[in-house]
Amino acid sequence: MAEFPRESCGLMVDGKYWRCRNVAEDPCADFVLDPRDYLAAALSGAIEAVIHSHPEDTPPSPADLSACEQSKLRWYIFQLGTGQWLTINP
Repeated sequence: MAEFPRESCGLMVDGKYWRCRNVAEDPCADFVLDPRDYLAAALSGAIEAVIHSHPEDTPPSPADLSACEQSKLRWYIFQLGTGQWLTINP
């Protein structure tokens, strides 16, 4: 909610949420993890998952599905309106 209407994003690192900045060109429609935040997270522990929000409760986009597959990490998407979590597995 702190990022609304932008998509929030972060990582699960050693079982804890690691908040990252969204540096996407249009953060209300997309997310891109700040590479500096990703590096700091990777240096602090094992990255276990990618987490981001969908303020408009949209399903996972083709870009989400493709990036999840490429990352080989589980992705969690929080839909703000419904309060539901979606899970994508690579």
